[in-house]
Amino acid sequence: MNINWRQIAITGGSVLVALVVVLYVGVWQWMVCRHEVPAGQSLLLNYRGPWPFGSVPLASPGTLVSVDKWGRPEKVGILEVMPGPGRHFYSPLEYRVEYVPDVLIKPGEIGVVTALVGKDSPAGAFVAEEGFKGVQRKLLTPGRYRINKYAYQVEVKPISACVGSGGGVVREKDSATLIPPGYVGVVTNRQPKAGELAGIQPDVLQPGIYYINPAEKQLDIVSIGFNETTLMVELAKDRQGKTLFAPRNETVVGGAVAELPIPPDPVYVEGKGIHFPSVDAFDIHMDFTAIWGIMPEQAPDVVRQFGELKDVDEKVIQPQIMSICRLQGSKRGAVDLLVGDSREAFQTDTAEELDRVLASKNLKLLFGLTRHIYVPAPARARIQRAKIAEETKRTREQEQLMQKAAADLAEAKEKVLYAERQTEVETEKMVAETKAEGSKKAAEIAAESEKLTAKIDAETAQVQAQITKTTREAEAKKVELSSQAKAELSRLQVQALGGSDAYNRYMFADKLPEDLRLGVFYAGPGTFWTDLKGFEQILTGKLVSDQMAKPPAR
Repeated sequence: MNINWRQIAITGGSVLVALVVVLYVGVWQWMVCRHEVPAGQSLLLNYRGPWPFGSVPLASPGTLVSVDKWGRPEKVGILEVMPGPGRHFYSPLEYRVEYVPDVLIKPGEIGVVTALVGKDSPAGAFVAEEGFKGVQRKLLTPGRYRINKYAYQVEVKPISACVGSGGGVVREKDSATLIPPGYVGVVTNRQPKAGELAGIQPDVLQPGIYYINPAEKQLDIVSIGFNETTLMVELAKDRQGKTLFAPRNETVVGGAVAELPIPPDPVYVEGKGIHFPSVDAFDIHMDFTAIWGIMPEQAPDVVRQFGELKDVDEKVIQPQIMSICRLQGSKRGAVDLLVGDSREAFQTDTAEELDRVLASKNLKLLFGLTRHIYVPAPARARIQRAKIAEETKRTREQEQLMQKAAADLAEAKEKVLYAERQTEVETEKMVAETKAEGSKKAAEIAAESEKLTAKIDAETAQVQAQITKTTREAEAKKVELSSQAKAELSRLQVQALGGSDAYNRYMFADKLPEDLRLGVFYAGPGTFWTDLKGFEQILTGKLVSDQMAKPPAR
């Protein structure tokens, strides 16, 4: 029996290769070298060197290991690259693997990065440039970051970590607004970039969101607009909360004025309000309110001189109010501080002086108001006594004026009655004169009317006579002209017909009736014309008589 060793060798080799592949891929790679990195984490790799053969140099202290173009580490040490979420295969013989959570910066936060690797920063540097150890100038803003914890440390801070003076700003949780509306930010450079100035910057930051490295810059948030500062007197009280009064039993006598008791003065708390002696040695206590403000362009200078806003109030505004009020008040008496034009002059002088002082410190005063002045009871009693005397004098003067006014009123009434009677008499006289004058005018008008009527009637009769005469003359002229026209017509007809006989025959023929019929009869020789001539005369006479017998036409 021949044994096929070659076939056995091939089969055995195939089995061995399959076993190796199964062990390497299925067991070694998949079960030993496989790393499933979840979301939000990454792998920190520490390269131990090639296994089992070869070697690479050791990385220098304070440096990270980079990889070549095939992804193999060039040195032994911590790799700079950190694989993110997913499936990765790394041999535990070559790598030490550590799961590192990502650094999460929430809204309203910043991440201050400190480099543990790189060159040493210059001595005294607050921040380090890229490639140097120390606090990095660049911040991490809100987001998710893979940070090599062996190379960098991240300190998560609120966005307001750079604020040196909050200016009384209260921020809501997770608010990303660094400078709210109504405020500005004054920036102080601790270590400026190239081209920037160190110290307080002349330009302010307007309201908004800013990410500022607290190691590089400091921010003072200053309220823009007007603020109120009030210095107010406070009365001392006992344990039951009742106001304490200083005992006083003096009285003031003012001549004709009745004796006035002086009420007790309250006890004032020391250090509250404004206290100064008047020129006449009375202790004066006073309330004062100042409305002052800072404009945006003034904010850097205010921070440079005084610091925070509360320092401006405590170190500038309040001391200046006290100093100016004491200086102006000590020049005046107690009475001058309470009444009249002197009180208004004190208010004006105090406000103007405070305005001048604050303007010299680059602050703006809207107005200063003297609210209340507490004068001791003796001074108030003196004022009260003077007021009572003045009011009594005014009362007497008013009574005199009233009496004089009553007399003037009575006199005015008599004058009115006299004027009324005089007016009635004058009215009656004027009415009588007016009636007489009216009657006279009426008679004159009537006589003149009759005269005019007679004149008009005479003129009318004359006109009528003239009309009659003219009418008759016209009719006569008409008849005359008509007769002349007829005669002229007859003359012309006679002349045209050649004589009166022809005219007569024409008229005869013209008057003959249209239906006239003539008959000619033969009567024998020599008698026709003779008969005919007689016939014509007879016929003409008959026609004339018929014409005259006709009634005249109408």
